[in-house]
Amino acid sequence: MRTRKKGRWEQKEVLCCAALGILTIGLCLLLCGTDRVFGSKVDWISQHSVIADYFRQQFYDTGELFPEFAANLGGGQNIYNFAYYGLDSPVILVSYLFPFVKMGDYLMGASVVLLGSAVILLYCWLRARRFSRKIAFGTAVMFLLAGPMIFHSYNHVMFVNYMPFLCMGLWGIDRYFEKKKGVLFTVSTFLMIMTSFYFSICGILVLVLYGLHRYFHVESLRGTRVTIRGFLKDGICFGMHLLVAVMMSGVLLVPAALALSGRGGARGGTDLAELLCPGMEIWRFVYSGYGIGLTTLVITVLISGLFYKKLYERVLAYGTVIVLIFPVFSWALNGGLYIRDKALIPFLPLLCYMIAYYLDKMEKGEISFLRGILSCFLTLVLLYPGRESAGNSRYWSLILADGAIMSVCILVFYRKKKVGFLVIPPIAFLLVFAGAYHSGADRMLDKEFYEEITEAEIGEAMEKVLEEDRGFYRMEQLGTGTENTANLNRIWSMGQYVSSVYSSSYHADYADFRQNVFETEEPLRNFLMQPVSRNPLFQKFMGVKYLIVNADGEDAEKGIPGYELYDWTGNVEIYRNENVSPVIYGTDRVISEKIYQGLEFPYNQLALMDHAVAENGNAYRDSSVPEKVYPADFMLPEMEEEGSTIEKTDAGYHIKMKNREGVSVSLGTDKVPEESCILFLQFKVRNHKPSNDVGIWVEREKNTLCAENHLYYNGNTTFTYAVLLKPGQKEAAVDLNKGDYEILEIQSCLFPWSEQISRKYSQSLYQSEFVPDKTLTKGNRIAGNIDMKKDGFLITTIPYEENFRVLADGEEVSCEKVNTAFLGLTLKAGAHSIEIIYRAPGLQAGKMLSIAGILMFAGICIKESFAARCR
Repeated sequence: MRTRKKGRWEQKEVLCCAALGILTIGLCLLLCGTDRVFGSKVDWISQHSVIADYFRQQFYDTGELFPEFAANLGGGQNIYNFAYYGLDSPVILVSYLFPFVKMGDYLMGASVVLLGSAVILLYCWLRARRFSRKIAFGTAVMFLLAGPMIFHSYNHVMFVNYMPFLCMGLWGIDRYFEKKKGVLFTVSTFLMIMTSFYFSICGILVLVLYGLHRYFHVESLRGTRVTIRGFLKDGICFGMHLLVAVMMSGVLLVPAALALSGRGGARGGTDLAELLCPGMEIWRFVYSGYGIGLTTLVITVLISGLFYKKLYERVLAYGTVIVLIFPVFSWALNGGLYIRDKALIPFLPLLCYMIAYYLDKMEKGEISFLRGILSCFLTLVLLYPGRESAGNSRYWSLILADGAIMSVCILVFYRKKKVGFLVIPPIAFLLVFAGAYHSGADRMLDKEFYEEITEAEIGEAMEKVLEEDRGFYRMEQLGTGTENTANLNRIWSMGQYVSSVYSSSYHADYADFRQNVFETEEPLRNFLMQPVSRNPLFQKFMGVKYLIVNADGEDAEKGIPGYELYDWTGNVEIYRNENVSPVIYGTDRVISEKIYQGLEFPYNQLALMDHAVAENGNAYRDSSVPEKVYPADFMLPEMEEEGSTIEKTDAGYHIKMKNREGVSVSLGTDKVPEESCILFLQFKVRNHKPSNDVGIWVEREKNTLCAENHLYYNGNTTFTYAVLLKPGQKEAAVDLNKGDYEILEIQSCLFPWSEQISRKYSQSLYQSEFVPDKTLTKGNRIAGNIDMKKDGFLITTIPYEENFRVLADGEEVSCEKVNTAFLGLTLKAGAHSIEIIYRAPGLQAGKMLSIAGILMFAGICIKESFAARCR
């Protein structure tokens, strides 16, 4: 390799970097076409873009870079439940400078820039390591085309958006060992952690492995004999730079770790034998967006590395292979939740380096023909068991072709000695895979739909309503299932509060309340998704006073039961229900939690309409007949058509549907009240095709039992509905999704629920309304006044945590859990000023740790500067 002049870029290098940048942009545009945007239909639109936008809005509202509370999401939760989605990420912080740019648009642009930057940095790093231009360029293209890179730049951006900083960190390690300058290494590690702390754990492991490789390499070049004492001393110095980077990130890591310590996750378990048993899972390495996603060449490279002779080569090869084949590492890097290959994505740039290293040795003739052919043969042997991997059979022929053609290309290389025979085929295979994978996944968001759900007039309509309403209520968007999914976590104004939430970390008691205590419907497949509910009692309980709908949608056409049209702006209609609960209110109608826990469906929902629940509640309630309900039968019409049947059984109904079909269901009673009624319906579902979903709509309220193999299986085997019917309505519209399933143990009844009845309950329970001070209510603080009519409880629908501090008239008072999951406290009659403050656990300790880290980093900079002057 020829030596390049330091401090000066050659023209060809600039052209190569420009070509990589243009290639990156071109591929992204090609995938988008003319009718799609560089974002995905689920997590990108309902998490990554909207939660980042919420962080930005809260900064504009409070001026705080380190917020503590997300009052607007999921009833109000620790904001570090959402830290994974870019809280204090340098990528997201830059967006704070552009308030006029939609976060979705910014994130699309940032993702392309980060992707191109990572590819160019990898190329520059490889050239700095003195690999030939052909090898460096070809490897950089492989890096770009690897399964996760482009795919997750528009799907799960946190999977790959740290890559530029990881590549900088690898380059920084070279500078550290060659020049004794560790600033780039430390800063890069810090930025990687702040950008994606979840994947930074594996990123740090990658840096350590590469650091060991470079340490032994540099020492061998210097002719220095490595001793145990010297190794430990140098290792401590190297580790100090990592420690400083971690300490500087403490303001994010400490509170996020405490928030995640109580998180839920994917359901399932892992036994010790599975963790410790090595396995060569092919899909971890090749043709996957959720693994490393290279070609079979990477397997050949790893096998070849096991035969390298030099210590620094074998340290890297053996260390990498051990991490990749022992599941315990994948399990640990996933936080002990599961074994998934996504946690190993940070190994991608290191494996690309190993590919470049292999190609360089091949070009120099340092790998004998026998070793080269043996590596090919062992690669083909290892590919064979991969044919049985579930869900990947469509790519099996591609893997076979890849393995066979690469073996031939290696044979040809030994004859022709042209490295192009080893570089071009993997790039071609990755291009074929990219075309098939991206089109098959069909994740990209439709451009028209994106523009529709991010239309500015929606936020303008909300702001207009919020300016007129002095109370403390919630406002949700309601639409089709696709729209509801896209609008999860979407906040248009800091005065908008929602009950819905979608996050991998969440308030466990609130999720349990929704799913198991109140038993709201579960229309979505993913158990982590807690969408807007159509249950009129849940809407009332959570204080959903306003619903925002599309004027062209079904809800606008048919109306929303319990709500009336209040206002409209352009294509946005706003519906209002004035009989819902304030987010905070005072009452003396409180029953004990023991009595409430003894209530079954539907009394578990009805009880909360006229009583609050506290551990020491003292109101009497007859739990046997808590309300007057009317019995109703839920009688599906029997049918037998081509491919579709509904058969009555002793336990319920056996349903086989070829396609989704709608039927009209008789409620089987002549005693339907003249006023509006709530149809309470509950039944168990037995899925005879567990690999498929089951979905049933009653009116517009849906429940879903997802396929058992779904990553986030929702386990919704009991479908619960509370549907508000029109006066005198004796039939309900039911839609049955395709599938083969039974519905069993059907319970159904009717309960009168007119506007007058709802208002009567409101007047009885919500005796005193909290009036917020909208100037002081922001960030982690809720402040306002309440005039308690009677001695009783201050009840909120804000999920309870011990980290709340409540001040009544300036004095701190003790609070407790009410309604099984929410914040409450006892309060005497009279006028009171109330202040609720949330302190994110670990934030203050994290700030102190960051300050200590910054001071240590300053010390490192001073020390290196002094050492440089001495030299």
